[in-house]
Amino acid sequence: MIEKQAIKLMLNKKFYTQYRGIVSPTIFSGDISSLFTTIQKAHEKYDNDIKLDELYALHTAIFNPALTRAAKEKFSELVEDIKEIKEPNKEIARDIMRVLSDRDLAQRIAVEATEIFNGKDANFAEITGMIDKHKYNVDDDKVPAVTNNVNEVLDLLDVTTKWKFNIPVLKENVGGIGGGNLMIAFARPETGKTAFWVSLCTAPDGFASQGAKIHAFINEEPAIRTQMRAISCYTGMTREEIINEKDIASRVWSEIKDNISMFDTVDWSMGDIDMHCEKYKPDIIVIDQLDKINVTGTYARTDEKLRQIYTSVREIAKRRNCAVIAISQASAEAHNRNSISFDQMENSKTGKAAEADLIIGIGRNSNSDTENKIRTLCISKNKINGYHGEPSCTIRRSISRYEV
Repeated sequence: MIEKQAIKLMLNKKFYTQYRGIVSPTIFSGDISSLFTTIQKAHEKYDNDIKLDELYALHTAIFNPALTRAAKEKFSELVEDIKEIKEPNKEIARDIMRVLSDRDLAQRIAVEATEIFNGKDANFAEITGMIDKHKYNVDDDKVPAVTNNVNEVLDLLDVTTKWKFNIPVLKENVGGIGGGNLMIAFARPETGKTAFWVSLCTAPDGFASQGAKIHAFINEEPAIRTQMRAISCYTGMTREEIINEKDIASRVWSEIKDNISMFDTVDWSMGDIDMHCEKYKPDIIVIDQLDKINVTGTYARTDEKLRQIYTSVREIAKRRNCAVIAISQASAEAHNRNSISFDQMENSKTGKAAEADLIIGIGRNSNSDTENKIRTLCISKNKINGYHGEPSCTIRRSISRYEV
């Protein structure tokens, strides 16, 4: 009964948006879990509330066309049962979501405890992260209304883009990012994804020079190698020049080195990152690459797992008031193309893109760019100021720096 009430509540777009951070298919059992997955997909694809009559069609014809006749009849009966349920008032609705969320948390902790009992290394940061996230459940009486004063709104909007981009075409067209923002940068291998965020953070006039406290979580290459890229980027010296002029490089690098910290994070989970942010309170975190971070739960498909990863990191950005720069791969469709869009992110349907405030694809065409210097910054989603476009810039690969 309570699960069916929750399904009926989740048809409302506003209610779904409020509680989606604490509700996942694992909260529900059997066919109701499958029906909730359809609701998730529908809300990601459409902007309006979902009607019960539409839910059956969405589930059987749009998202699961291969269902057998028997399965369709079963879901038809389930939808009819939900129709008969009276929608609860606001207070009861909130309690329903709390009960389901409590039950889900208990189940996940029990699974983790069983695995530890059976010999798995204890990951208490993961368990603590589960509990911490659970405590952050959306609750109207905990969340004050934002200001409606014009001057205060303008001032706060300026704060939300506190950290300005140092790549001219991004600074001119987008401005910057701030606490609570999730930015995704993606590209094909060897295009310059790591160099892109290193340049934003450590090139002259970058986030570190602006005073941002940056923590970078690296699982794509050894963090010490990325650190060398950052030193080259800020000093403007190649690795060979740094080796030959260590004193000069050290003196110049000392100007920002305390503002950026890098960590090898192979096998880290979202819980580990959340606890780290709670302890150290960085202004900006970089995760290179986000898709490789571990997340609790069992998922039938890769895109479902990735949706949960990106939802979780979005919550970290808001909860810890930090900007997140997530690095991801582009699919094979983006190979050798200047123009790429967020639907060409690897293993993504809509889950990744749905959570982001800003998505930048880095395009390159080797046929026209024979010197491997030109990059197209394809801004295909932008909730910061609305700009969409594909400005070009150059990359100096020897010092990991993006320029005019």
